[in-house]
Amino acid sequence: MRGLLDAGAATIVLDARSQAARKADPRRIPGDVAVDFADLERSLADVPREAEVVVYCTCPNEATAAKVAKRLMARGFRRVRPLAGGLDAWAGVAVRAE
Repeated sequence: MRGLLDAGAATIVLDARSQAARKADPRRIPGDVAVDFADLERSLADVPREAEVVVYCTCPNEATAAKVAKRLMARGFRRVRPLAGGLDAWAGVAVRAE
């Protein structure tokens, strides 16, 4: 994803964490948009369906990001993917598999 952003690609980055999770961990990816899973339509009203969309969270196996990505695809977005490793991977935090 860094490559897309560094290349100047029109990429929409969505923070799929809950409000409580964002408050507990205020780290963010620059330029991201916080979305509410329960109200995606309102959150994404101005996002073009053809945009490259990357969704992230901090839960195991990107579960929330995957749910949001599936919901977006069902609503006509075609270039959507969860960020592998979530926010920790972006921040360079070593993630340990247990």
